[in-house]
Amino acid sequence: MRDVIKSFFLSNKKMSSKVGADDNHPPERPSLMTSLPEELILDCVARVPRCYHPILSLVSDEFRSFVTSPVIYMIRSLLGNEDHSLYVAISKNQTSAIHWYTLVRKPNKNHWLVPIPSLPPMPLHGSYVVSGSSIYVMGGFHHWGLITPSVSRIDCVSHTVQPLARMPTAVACSVSKLVDGKIYVIGGSDTRPRKLKSSSKKIMVFDTEAQTWGVTKKRPAGWDVSQRWLSSVETADKIYMRSYHNSYVYEPKKGTCAIDRILHSKEWSNSCVLDDVLYYYDVRKNCLRAYDLKERAWGVVKGVELGLLEDGSWSCTVNYGRKLAVFLQKVIALTETTEIWCAQIVVERYEGGEIWGKVEWYNLVLDGNACIMNCLAVKM
Repeated sequence: MRDVIKSFFLSNKKMSSKVGADDNHPPERPSLMTSLPEELILDCVARVPRCYHPILSLVSDEFRSFVTSPVIYMIRSLLGNEDHSLYVAISKNQTSAIHWYTLVRKPNKNHWLVPIPSLPPMPLHGSYVVSGSSIYVMGGFHHWGLITPSVSRIDCVSHTVQPLARMPTAVACSVSKLVDGKIYVIGGSDTRPRKLKSSSKKIMVFDTEAQTWGVTKKRPAGWDVSQRWLSSVETADKIYMRSYHNSYVYEPKKGTCAIDRILHSKEWSNSCVLDDVLYYYDVRKNCLRAYDLKERAWGVVKGVELGLLEDGSWSCTVNYGRKLAVFLQKVIALTETTEIWCAQIVVERYEGGEIWGKVEWYNLVLDGNACIMNCLAVKM
């Protein structure tokens, strides 16, 4: 690690010397921090929680290069100091392109969704998969008309985008999940949005290591691959999916699929899984629901109520470093606008199976006419 740090500082000093040589940009005055040994500076910066990096980058150009350097993330990994960052795909009116935001903590201890300007607009209703510190974006609509087969990989360290091999069939609104290094793309729409139904009867598979596409040899019996899926989660190499009519459990490695009618008894959507329990926030009943995937039983997390919402409000629950982040999109009838709120919740299971939750914080994170299309937790 010492050689990695020295290499970074040599390149950083060359850049600083060039800036200092410019008559229009006088060299910055050395600070107490930069007078410390090089290894100690990077070690200190690597230990700062990532939610503070946007603030730290304002200190100087040198600190900005620290927090955006891949070296910092290598050191954080070696220190075991990794954490999770929340990435939120937002459309202004559900008909425009996707723009990416990330959740940061402000000096007043409130949290706020901040746009990522270096990421270009992306297709609407694409599907998203997290792998390591990357987000894969699969397909989607261009202006609700043209459906694209494009695939992109977002590097969440450098906030850059790399185009990848295109899908065999262009789809939008599909289920895309990562199982054992392979992304399974299921269903979706290959026509205009009126039908939102794919004619593809097979499941497309993207090998993230070989960067190649294939299709499953046969589709699982007992379900229609081409139907529209409303929600999905993945855990323990199983993909749980909900359509209008049923909820299914698909095991890609075995090629099997089963109906779970108990899971389908609730209108679960935009959910996540933590310790074999599926969670989603029911905005109609103002409660956090939990489904034990092993016991196949529904329950309600006690101690969590985020307030009654107007009709048309929406929620999304994310496993955020073993805590739950619940995003609520509140419809404000008087002003005909929307507000996005977020709560961080710690859940604990007691003997007997009861699950209790504690809301650590809950505040407005974005106002104006904005619509959340997806929320992802990325390990950094």
